[in-house]
Amino acid sequence: MSTGDEDRVSSAIEWSIDEPPSPPTAGKTEEMAASTHLQSILAHQFAAIQSEQELLAVDEIKDKVKLLDHQLTAAHQAITSMGRGTLFADEVGLGKTIEVGMVLKEMDLRETHNTFLVLTPAQLAPQWQAEMTEKFDLDFVCNYDDEFEGFAAHDRIIASVDTAKSARFREAVLSRQWDVLVLDEAHYVRNEGTKRYELLEQIEYQEGFFATATPIQNEITDLYNIVDLIRPGLLGTRSEFKSRYMVDGEGTQIKNADELQRKLNRVMIRNQREETDIDFTNRNVRTNTFDPVAAEDKLYEAVTEYVRSNYSSQDAKHLVLLLLQKEVVSSPSAVLGTIDKWLRGEGAATLSRKEKDQLREIKTLAEAVDTTTKQERLREVIKTVHDRLEETRIVVFTQFRPTQDEIAASARALDQPVHVVNGDLSSVQKEAVVAEFEQDGGVLVATDAISEGRNMQFCNVMVNYDLPWNPMKVEQRIGRIDRIGQDREVHVFNLALSGTVEEHVLEKLYSKINLFTQSVGGLREILSRMEKSGADFEKEVFDRLRTADDHIEMENNFDEMAVDLESNQQAAEKMGDFNNEVFSGFELGGDAK
Repeated sequence: MSTGDEDRVSSAIEWSIDEPPSPPTAGKTEEMAASTHLQSILAHQFAAIQSEQELLAVDEIKDKVKLLDHQLTAAHQAITSMGRGTLFADEVGLGKTIEVGMVLKEMDLRETHNTFLVLTPAQLAPQWQAEMTEKFDLDFVCNYDDEFEGFAAHDRIIASVDTAKSARFREAVLSRQWDVLVLDEAHYVRNEGTKRYELLEQIEYQEGFFATATPIQNEITDLYNIVDLIRPGLLGTRSEFKSRYMVDGEGTQIKNADELQRKLNRVMIRNQREETDIDFTNRNVRTNTFDPVAAEDKLYEAVTEYVRSNYSSQDAKHLVLLLLQKEVVSSPSAVLGTIDKWLRGEGAATLSRKEKDQLREIKTLAEAVDTTTKQERLREVIKTVHDRLEETRIVVFTQFRPTQDEIAASARALDQPVHVVNGDLSSVQKEAVVAEFEQDGGVLVATDAISEGRNMQFCNVMVNYDLPWNPMKVEQRIGRIDRIGQDREVHVFNLALSGTVEEHVLEKLYSKINLFTQSVGGLREILSRMEKSGADFEKEVFDRLRTADDHIEMENNFDEMAVDLESNQQAAEKMGDFNNEVFSGFELGGDAK
C-alpha cells in the first residue's frame, strides 16, 4: 500500500470516529452488529480507494469538457478520500459545477448510486440540467419541465430549493432516502431555523456534495451551519464551536485556526485563482452614450410620459409599462410591436380612450424614426472589427425580437454572414446555430435565450445593443465569451442613448459596483443584500424613473440608489475579505489565539 493510500485509509478511519456516536444499544448482539457494520464501511472505502485511482469519467467526457488540473484533483479527492460528504468552496469562476459533475458521472459509470437530488437557486436549475446533459451525458428531470411528476416519480431530479421545501413537495422529498444530495450556492441555507435549513437537516441521503464560493456570509457560524449539514458533529455542537473557535463569541474573529483547519480539511476543498494555472484574459469594455436624433428623443419622452401617467401598483399593468420603457431604448420596432398588440386588445388591460389616443401618438412617433442611432453605431463596430481582424466574429445581444430583426437586416446589408438565435429554437437548434457561427464567422444576433448555458470562447467581441437593468444578466451575457478557455482579450461594446434610463443605469449604478470587472459571485452578493431589504433591482430602477417629476429629481433618485448600491457592495466586499482572510490563515498555518 502506498503512503497516499495509507493516508486516505487513515482519513477514512478518522472520519468515522468524528461521526456522532450511535444511540446506546440494548445488548451485545447489537454492539457486534454495529462493529461489523463499521468494518464493512471501512472495507468498502478501502476497496474504493484501491479501485478508483483512475477516474473512469475522464475518458468518457474528455471530448466534451476540457478538465483543468484543479478540477480533476478536487473530483478525485471528493470520491476517494472525503468520506460521506464534501463542501466544494473554490473561488468564483473555477468550475465547481464541473467538479460536482465529474463526481456524479463517476458514480453513474460505476453504478454505485441510483438516486440523485440536485437542489439549486431557482434561476440556476435549468442551467444545471443543461450542463449535466451536454457535458456529462447525465439526464435529469427539472422541476420546471412539463414531464416533472413530483419528487417520488423520478430518480434523478434537479429542482430549486424553494420548490423542494414547499408544502406541496416537502413530504415527498423527505419520504425518500437519496443516494446523493447536491446543494449549489450552499450559503443560501446557512441560517438555522429557516425552512430551507430545516429541509436540509431532515433530508436522508448517503453522500452530500455542497458548493459555494462564499461559505461565510455574515459571520463564521455560517460556516459551522453548512458543515454541520454535510458532516454532523464534525465541529461539535454549536455552543462548543463558538467556545472553541470564536474570539469572545465574535463572529468575525477566529482562534485555534490550526485545529479548525484540520477539521475542515476533512470536508472542504477550496481552490483559489492564484493557485491554479489558468491564465485569465483581460476584459476591455467600451461604454459610450450617443445623442439620439430628434425623432428618437421625442419618442422616448412620449413613452416615458405615458408610463408615468398610467402607472398603478394596484394592477398588473406596471409589468407591461416596464416592458415598454425598456423597449423604447432598444428600438422603435420593439415599441411598435407592443403598441400594435395593445391597440388590438391583446396583452393589456382595457384601455381608456385617453390611453388609446396616447398610444396612437406614440405609434406615429415610432414610425417616424427611420435609421436609429444604435444601428449606425453598430455598423461602425462591425466594420472596425472586420477591418482589424482576419475574420469577423461578433455576438450582438438584445432583449427584444423586433430589435433582433432590425439588427440582423442591418448586418446583412454589410455583406456579413448573419446567424440568429432566440427562444423559438430548441436546444439542439441553438447549438447548431452557434456551431455555424463558429465555422462561418460573421455576426450572431442573440436574445437572452442564450445568455446562459452556451459557451462561445471562440469569439471575443460582444455588443450589448440594449442593456438589461439587472447587472447579473449583463454578466451572464459577457460570460458566454469571457470564461475559462478564452485565450484572447475580450472586447465588450455597450450602446446607450444619452438622456435615457440606460445612461443613468450605466453611469450611476453600474459604475458604482464596477460591473464590468466584478465577479459573478460578487454581483450575487451585492444584489442579494438589496433583495433582503425588499427591493428588486429592476423594479427599483423603474420606480426611480417613473416617480421623478423632472430631470433633476431623476438625477437625485438615481444618486440615492447608487449610494444604497455602494453600501451593499462595501458590505459584500468586507465579508469577501473575511472569507479570504479565514481561508488564507488556514493555508499559512496561522493559529490565532
